[in-house]
Amino acid sequence: MKRNKILFGTIAAFALCLLPAQAGQPPMIEVTGTSSISIVPDLITVTIGMEEYYRRKGDGDSVVVKLSEIEKQVRKVLASAKVPDSLTRVSDIGNLSYRTLSSNFLMAKKIDVVLTGFRQLEILSEKMGLEGINSFQISSLNNSDMARYNRQGLKEALDAARSKAEFIAGNENLKIVMPYEIVENGMDYYDPPRLMMKSAVFDAANGGGMESMRRIVRRYSVRVRYMAEKGE
Repeated sequence: MKRNKILFGTIAAFALCLLPAQAGQPPMIEVTGTSSISIVPDLITVTIGMEEYYRRKGDGDSVVVKLSEIEKQVRKVLASAKVPDSLTRVSDIGNLSYRTLSSNFLMAKKIDVVLTGFRQLEILSEKMGLEGINSFQISSLNNSDMARYNRQGLKEALDAARSKAEFIAGNENLKIVMPYEIVENGMDYYDPPRLMMKSAVFDAANGGGMESMRRIVRRYSVRVRYMAEKGE
């Protein structure tokens, strides 16, 4: 047992002697760089929900207003905002909400409409107060040149990382030589939540503004490890 303790102690001492040689590697500085880009959306997708309903006639009876008639009126509103049919698509059709309440089946339909500016959205929100419309909300905001913005955001994050590393190096009497490792941490997407989108559309329809929704925010982050050397 005593011999084993002596042998273990010898190995430990030898291992400790190796550390100074391993520590002879160039010094490293590891930093995180971030950036934030504010983008004006030029592709605004609005989802419009339509549903058949009962219209009371003069004799006290009622008649179902068909989905085709409701959609015809919606298409007129879209045309007034200069939205072509090519920028609309059906996203859902059918309705189960009334099956437990009534034997009458009322059809429903949702269409996605791509707008190219907030002025079109304001026109729709002002004119879409039609009977048979059961939902009207923004489902996404985007920009047709998003790839360029992504490159810009990544470059600014890398520039921020280098600036931070150079500051740290200068404070420690070192200078940056070259990046040893670069890791992209990805993007954080800060689009307004859907609840905020609904609220903004409602406010616009009632004379309010949508200033809080006129920007898409993207945040970029990178982790960079730099090789450094002693400064002069």
